[in-house]
Amino acid sequence: METHARYLVVGLFTLAAFAAGFLFVYWLHASGGVVAKQAIYRVQFDAPVIGLRPGVSVLFNGMRVGEVQEVRLEPANPRLLLASIAVDPATPIGDDTHIGVETAGLLGSINLSLTGGASRTTPRSGEKGEPPLLLADPAASESLSQAAKQTLSKVDAILNDNAAPVRNAIANLSAFSDALARNSGRVDNILAGLEKMTGGGAPPPPPPYYDLSAPKFAAAGQPLTTQIAVAEPTAVVMFETQRALVSTKSGEIRPLDGGQWSDNLPMLVRARLVETLENAGFSRVAKAQEGFSASTQVLIDIRAFEVALDPTPTAHVGFAVKLVGTDGKIFAAWTFEASSPAASAGAADAFAALDQAFCKAAYDFGVWMGAAI
Repeated sequence: METHARYLVVGLFTLAAFAAGFLFVYWLHASGGVVAKQAIYRVQFDAPVIGLRPGVSVLFNGMRVGEVQEVRLEPANPRLLLASIAVDPATPIGDDTHIGVETAGLLGSINLSLTGGASRTTPRSGEKGEPPLLLADPAASESLSQAAKQTLSKVDAILNDNAAPVRNAIANLSAFSDALARNSGRVDNILAGLEKMTGGGAPPPPPPYYDLSAPKFAAAGQPLTTQIAVAEPTAVVMFETQRALVSTKSGEIRPLDGGQWSDNLPMLVRARLVETLENAGFSRVAKAQEGFSASTQVLIDIRAFEVALDPTPTAHVGFAVKLVGTDGKIFAAWTFEASSPAASAGAADAFAALDQAFCKAAYDFGVWMGAAI
């Protein structure tokens, strides 16, 4: 008996829980949790509205205030569609309330939309106690597909009216595309130039550096102890550069791309001539500088340092040397010139030929210095 009584209590408790859940859901559904009497209105549409059915939400200024209860055709006039809606009695519906149909997204469900107006006059009830009648906006019954069809019809009419200009525009685009295809290489070059001009793209790799060599001499006997100062060489402006120069038959001299000297050319020539004198046995030679007292000062003027392209690539190097004593007078002077053929007009071969020509002239300079001092 106790077992049966326990089962009875559990069954009653389960039924009570189901009933309480049902009442709770009904309470949430009815007017936001408050069971209240709703205001009923009739809405008249002049044409069918696709998707309008019982249960569709009714929005007032975007807020849900009720739902559609019934949708039916007017028996006396089948073109008219009547919808019965139940809304919150506090909803301020007036004679000028705008009624429309909104779609939630492109393919979403529809909502019956009410937009409040300025009138505060409540619509009057119909005959025989029927709910007040609201007239929907004529455009409210226009479906999305109908609007799309009308838009496409207008586009088609525009295209038909402008068929010739459209054909010409397409032909011009085709001609322009063909021109771009024929000149794709030039377009790439133009774009590359614009990219360089605006500083875009990866920076170009640095050019290779080249150096001059100092000639070697046979082992000398006693080192020469004369104090010698080598002044900074003088040169025309075109030699004040790190670029190698090439000259044409017409006399044009221009920089050579693809490489550069390791230092400004006059500075590099002086450094290698100092090294040449050291190799020739002069133990007390240095660059002219403040505080260094020398018995002999070497003045250098660069006269030639380029690769002639005609008739065949040949490097030419020439510099004039003057020796000045402590009294400020020149006691010896000579001009040293040398040439060396270049394998080609390329940067590597041009720099190599200039180095060979300089070594020849520098060797003669070292021998001459040993005899002049």
